Amino acid sequence: MTRETSSRMDRKIAKLFLVANLCLWIYFWIGFARASYPYEPNPLGHVSGTGFTFWGHAIAVAESGFKYKFFKTTYYVELPSVLLVTLFARIFDPHLVSPLFFGGISMGGWIIIATMMLSFFQWYFIGRAIQRLGHKWFNQPTGAGGPQMTR
Repeated sequence: MTRETSSRMDRKIAKLFLVANLCLWIYFWIGFARASYPYEPNPLGHVSGTGFTFWGHAIAVAESGFKYKFFKTTYYVELPSVLLVTLFARIFDPHLVSPLFFGGISMGGWIIIATMMLSFFQWYFIGRAIQRLGHKWFNQPTGAGGPQMTR
């Protein structure tokens, strides 16, 4: 395989991961749109803050987000990004239950947006790591007779 062919394959792998990630987020947002309900603040407050709220549409205000298949799927696939964003968010709100909104979006909503942005870097770097491992494993120069067996 020539270096040019190898480089083209590398770009295809990276694009594949990024397109797959985009499809996952499209699935998430369609699921969110279908499952969301109007946000109504509880005068006594919510145990889990304001859930995941975007401009008056919310999920997981009083129930767990894991009730929804699209939420569970996205959470586990994007776990490294979720953990990093959540760790960073805990610096600003140690309990992650802020009742404040910024631009009509709850803190949970901003965590989803940050996770989505970070996830594209996550999958780009995972794709690059797979490419590098593939080059190490499959592009090793071998002897004239092919791979050599040792005893």
